[in-house]
Amino acid sequence: MTDIYLRADTAEALYNALEAAGVVTKGEDGYHVTDAHKYALDVIGDVYKPTGETIQTDEGQLSWVQSVGGFHANLRVIDASSFDADKIAKIVIETPTNPVRAWA
Repeated sequence: MTDIYLRADTAEALYNALEAAGVVTKGEDGYHVTDAHKYALDVIGDVYKPTGETIQTDEGQLSWVQSVGGFHANLRVIDASSFDADKIAKIVIETPTNPVRAWA
């Protein structure tokens, strides 16, 4: 089992790479994991981090956040026998020090 952290410029770019690798297929109602016994996909989307600044609102003080850029997902490869890692190489990132979400 291998966990892979992904970031692409857009959702479309992320799904296109995953589709090329055989991880997802596109249906009428969106993208679906092709073989749930081989892959697990956690689509995160935009990731935000605090800037250190705060703003005052009627509800109280809130932390200001900023996008870190890109469209993010976590991929767990359970069975790599038919997985083409080269197809997603451009969207693989290093394991974050403090991931927003991780597999349990």
